[in-house]
Amino acid sequence: MTALKNYPLLFIFLLAFISCSSSEIGESKDVNQETIYQEYKIEFNEAEKADTVEVWAQFRFAGSDGTTLVLNNPSKIEFDGTAIPVDSNEYRGAFYRFNTPVKDFFTRHHFTFTNVNNKKYQNDFSFDAFKLLTVPPVAVATQPLNIPFETAPLQADDYIEVNAVNTDSSFTVKFTAADAGNSITIPVNELQRQKGKELSLSVVLYRKIPLHEKTKEGGQIEIFYTLKPVTIKLANTDQYTFLFHP
Repeated sequence: MTALKNYPLLFIFLLAFISCSSSEIGESKDVNQETIYQEYKIEFNEAEKADTVEVWAQFRFAGSDGTTLVLNNPSKIEFDGTAIPVDSNEYRGAFYRFNTPVKDFFTRHHFTFTNVNNKKYQNDFSFDAFKLLTVPPVAVATQPLNIPFETAPLQADDYIEVNAVNTDSSFTVKFTAADAGNSITIPVNELQRQKGKELSLSVVLYRKIPLHEKTKEGGQIEIFYTLKPVTIKLANTDQYTFLFHP
């Protein structure tokens, strides 16, 4: 576990998710169509693929951990009216995925799943911009660090997660729909545990969108919006006075 401690919790969560879910592959024509679980993911990472969004869909038999399914004709999955091609690997099983430029993606979109009986399920979502505003260049260890952000309002299951990375004193701070304002606060005690002169932060916006049209088995849409890591200098009170009040 020591080798993983500096990675964002989201990364560790995804590893656990993949290990717990089945990677076996079946065919959708062989199962009751009402037992097909729909799962959709939108992933955007400014640090890794700053100009590209990954659109991902997966179908499972009998729940989120069940056997993955290849959709048999006439069953298909479309995104904004265009069919998504099937792919597979030994870790995720069968899935549907493509990449698209982010510059044209900030609008409403829809997934349309058609089952083998030609019944359609359409589910919409909005992809909204997310950014930090006026990140402080210096954090003083005796004061909470407030980082303002801008995005569409968070809903019940949405949250913003801030992780300290590349540090021996890692921490995670969450901002949820229940929190007031538009500013993430890093507590004083977390700042005082830092041993270095800089604090690197990874910030992820997570949205969970319920399906409006679904089988009895259900499903969900998830959005992962990861910003470029930010680095903030750490200073004690005397250093702060020297830096800003010459």
